[in-house]
Amino acid sequence: MKEEVSQVRKHNMKIYALYRMLSMDHIFYYAIEFMFLTEVKGLTAADIVLGSSVYALFMMILQIPAVMLIDKLGNKKCTVLANLFLAAFVFTILNCQNISTLILAQFFDAIGFSLKDTSDTSLLNVSIPETTMKSEIYSKIEGKGLKNYYFFSAISSITAGILYEINPYIPIIISFLISIMASMISLGFEEIKQAKSKSENIKIKDYFRDLVYSFQFILHSNRLKALLLYSGIIWGIFCLMNTCITSLLTDLGAVATVIAIISAIKDISSGIGAKRQLVFHNKLKNKSLKTILIITLLCIWIIGLVGILQLNMILSIGMIVLTLIVLQFIKGVHGVLTTRYLQNFTNESILPKIYAVNSISRNIFRVLIGFIGSYLLRITNTANAIIVIGIMFTFVVMVLILYMKNRVGLKPEEYSSEETKFG
Repeated sequence: MKEEVSQVRKHNMKIYALYRMLSMDHIFYYAIEFMFLTEVKGLTAADIVLGSSVYALFMMILQIPAVMLIDKLGNKKCTVLANLFLAAFVFTILNCQNISTLILAQFFDAIGFSLKDTSDTSLLNVSIPETTMKSEIYSKIEGKGLKNYYFFSAISSITAGILYEINPYIPIIISFLISIMASMISLGFEEIKQAKSKSENIKIKDYFRDLVYSFQFILHSNRLKALLLYSGIIWGIFCLMNTCITSLLTDLGAVATVIAIISAIKDISSGIGAKRQLVFHNKLKNKSLKTILIITLLCIWIIGLVGILQLNMILSIGMIVLTLIVLQFIKGVHGVLTTRYLQNFTNESILPKIYAVNSISRNIFRVLIGFIGSYLLRITNTANAIIVIGIMFTFVVMVLILYMKNRVGLKPEEYSSEETKFG
């Protein structure tokens, strides 16, 4: 029996990186998303940011039901189901007519990622044997998957830009086919049964009692609260800046192929960041998250200033690209390190709940930051909006760094027994 479980674990870890490469996000789509929705479907930049914010709102609403479904069906089935909903999202985008259809597409996307954000990472976590090196093994496998995704996405971004000039629908169709392929690969995972102290026919009342207890622990943990606050704010900024930067490049006169190439450069930078996150962590230790915040803030200011200075188009785009390389590298580092830090001092029973609360936190701030961004884009141009965002984020970073100082990055023995009781 132990040998069979060991083989299942090896099998899951073997195909995870390939699966993650194809399913991490919508390949072929994001490079031309802004142009497709504005030029082909007639939406505005403010509409796109609003749609992104509504997506985040759906994610918040669906997160707890998603955790319940994962506990009921298991990680593998929910991973398969998630990928099918992501395919439904792309199909709906193909037929998008207005903001209402965009919101429907975002609803399908939210269902997919509310399941996927927890089931994928939990599937990998339970597939890794309990060893002292488990955290490092997780980082290496997840980092490899992210690296492969970013590099594949980079190649597909350039291709998408070229195909968009031929026919704007071609990249979206390819993105749909890749979503179907990811669904098929996810069928190859094997569920790893975890020992349960309760009956399989657990009562709903008992289930909610266990869920509430887990959430209470998370929300009373100073370490987790600081991590969740950081994760939510930085993710909201990354999401908003993604649309703002594409909008700014369009304002500066960049065509579809140029934007696609820049998107590819972004993905390569993120892939390098995901690959080098261990080096980044080992060098900076407990200053890693603080450094991520400061570098992100500086990048926002540089991009905003380039936008309002109205320099030569080529010079402006070149400066934005150089800044984006740094910003996306940091985003790649953040993606792996944050997940790794959240899973410290946890076990399989509490980990899905932590991931769920993290998703809720990220989407709360994505909604708030997104609504602010959508409003700014409706009343002023993109460059001015980025400067205002930079001013607001400066104050937020200062407060957040102070809040995290004595709560995150401590040595294991410096945390209370309450903080590590699930370790």
